[in-house]
Amino acid sequence: MPSDTLKALVIEGPPPLDPAWVEYEREHLTPAAPKKKKSYEAPTAIERQLAYAQECRDLHARMMAPGARDHNLSKGIVKRQLTATSTKDGATIPILAYTREQDSGSDPDVVIVYFHGGGLWVGEVDSEEPSCRRLVLAGENHAVYSVGYRLMPEYFASVCVSDAYDGFSTVRQLVGNKPKLVVIGSSSGGQLAAHVSQMAPRGSVDGVLLRSPVTSDVFSGVEYVPERLRQYHKSATQAFVTSLGGFMKRAVPRDGLARMPLEADEEVLKGLPRTWIQVCTNDTLYSDGVCYAIALEEAGVEVKVRVVEGWPHTFWLLVPELERALEAELEMVDGLKWLLSG
Repeated sequence: MPSDTLKALVIEGPPPLDPAWVEYEREHLTPAAPKKKKSYEAPTAIERQLAYAQECRDLHARMMAPGARDHNLSKGIVKRQLTATSTKDGATIPILAYTREQDSGSDPDVVIVYFHGGGLWVGEVDSEEPSCRRLVLAGENHAVYSVGYRLMPEYFASVCVSDAYDGFSTVRQLVGNKPKLVVIGSSSGGQLAAHVSQMAPRGSVDGVLLRSPVTSDVFSGVEYVPERLRQYHKSATQAFVTSLGGFMKRAVPRDGLARMPLEADEEVLKGLPRTWIQVCTNDTLYSDGVCYAIALEEAGVEVKVRVVEGWPHTFWLLVPELERALEAELEMVDGLKWLLSG
């Protein structure tokens, strides 16, 4: 049985959307709003990937431009391009390393391995760069390594997982055992972060931070949620669908993976590091995060959940200029500090 704290997070339906989000939708996401070509309108998967990557870069440039609210994220940070090698086929895996200029030449005290979201279909190594930069500035001598991975449908989901783990292993080998190591991911990147934490040698990861993570394939059928957790998984319904999050329609269950993170047995979950999970109430994936927290707690893992009430799936990526988006980012920073305090 989950603790009363986690049991209280199980909800039958979502609360009303926050008025600030409703206003954003009215201005930007309705048929009456000004038309603007979106990456999801591109005719092929490759074109969608390229368009999405460019949209992210353009958005980040506006966010961090002189005079913009987040201009501070553009200053005092060194970005380096690294690579890892796939153990599957020798392919090159891109990694972006972020460190503070003032820490140049010193070994990091905290190392963060970061995985971007995008449903395993879109996103590149720099697609969530503002979050990576914010994490670098969250404390003294932090290093963030954003690991890229090959995408579906050109590659199987198993390649996404393998690339993620190979990137993690390369970073771990590079930095050694001295720094504290935290694995972070958002949405499907949260899925990869959870997979990596479960695959990593015990004791090699000091904390896991998941933001609106994908942990199950409930959309392919309730049988893909462990039986003991089904009573707590309530968000895979039309009531939780928003303009930013519907049902993940997979061509094959689990995208062909043997299991999802939520399906890991207790022996796999036992001994995992403390975990901080951020979930949005108006999100079909809300219960994925809550149920993973319950599973971890059942296995004796220290876990903390931060609920963003009235907002849709990873909204901070689409509209980072909103006040609540910044608050969600700062909550992520607080989550990292909690992980490191253990």
